[in-house]
Amino acid sequence: MPRPFSWRYWGWVEYTSTPLAIWWAHATASSMAWEATDVNDWFEWNGVRCTQYGIHVSELPPPTIPSERVTYTNVPGRPGSLTTLEGEDVYEDVVLTAQCFLSDPTKIPAIAAWLKGSGKVAFANRQGGFYYARIANQISFEKILRGNPHRSFAVNFRSKPFWYQADVAPVTLTTSTSTIDNPGSVYSEPVITVYGTGDITLMVGTTIVELEGVSGSITLDSELREAYSGTTGLNSAMSGEFPVLKPGQNAISWTGDVTKVEISPNWRYL
Repeated sequence: MPRPFSWRYWGWVEYTSTPLAIWWAHATASSMAWEATDVNDWFEWNGVRCTQYGIHVSELPPPTIPSERVTYTNVPGRPGSLTTLEGEDVYEDVVLTAQCFLSDPTKIPAIAAWLKGSGKVAFANRQGGFYYARIANQISFEKILRGNPHRSFAVNFRSKPFWYQADVAPVTLTTSTSTIDNPGSVYSEPVITVYGTGDITLMVGTTIVELEGVSGSITLDSELREAYSGTTGLNSAMSGEFPVLKPGQNAISWTGDVTKVEISPNWRYL
């Protein structure tokens, strides 16, 4: 008679139908439940942890430094090539792959509805933040549906090049000539809301922004390159570049009738 098998997180364990085997099966189940809660074997997609779908990660993507976006030009008669950077801190996307296995194939339809599109992805080996990403591959469950005991598959997240710090509190400034410190390794694209009235000049680092006819508040979203108040677009009331916060100290000042400036800094790292 074939001997039964008990599947565990770390692989396959063979046992026989004896009292010891029965005890071992219960111990295995308890160990598996403990490991599922304590082992860093997960990713989160749009705020939902993969373990809720019976997915565990056997191999997390390593921290990956993106490559700069460059053009190499060969010049006749010269050795090597000329390197042209597209811009300062302009990087290519990175593809972050999570190797996964599934404990319950009946959840595949629910997984297919969840694991798609674009959003935020966080990994157990880099907690406290997230990447903006899109599911980049067709996820094949073929081996799982064939009854393959390993039940493994890969998920490729095509991510923007920066890792964003999560749960960063907004910074409120009430005094002109203040400073804000960027702890990240690259410049951030903040969302800045200026509360005041009339014509205002806002200075962030070396960037000067002129705001005309402010009535209550105006928000500058440096990532979206949009100025607005509520649902009203106000790009026409702004002149100058959208400000960024470079790593280290950034001086912030203003002139005009301003009561306060609120900054959502969006700190990010390579």
